[in-house]
Amino acid sequence: MSCGEVVVGVGLSSAATADEVRQLVVAALEDHGLSFPPTAIATRSRFVDDARLDLGCGVIGIDDEELLAASRPVSRSVGIAARVAETAALLATRPGGRLLGPMHRSAHATAAVAVTETGRFPA
Repeated sequence: MSCGEVVVGVGLSSAATADEVRQLVVAALEDHGLSFPPTAIATRSRFVDDARLDLGCGVIGIDDEELLAASRPVSRSVGIAARVAETAALLATRPGGRLLGPMHRSAHATAAVAVTETGRFPA
């Protein structure tokens, strides 16, 4: 697949393991013919330094308020009431970012792949 930057948005619960997150990200990329690692991971700001997201690329933190404002509504009683994976990926790749398909889900994490030519990537 020909594309610019590749960002995987990741949402995770406290029960998610590093192996689970890595396997989910790899599978999400492979489903779209993309190789690991992506250009960046996008997630909630509180998880920027989380070792479970140490996947060999930069991590972009998105503030919860920004995620909530940009997300489609969800009904959830635990965690943040936002579609973290999809919304974080789109916010990190704006302007011009687009999701490549539906979100991928494991037992304790979600991942969504977005691509763009521009974005706010870590140095």
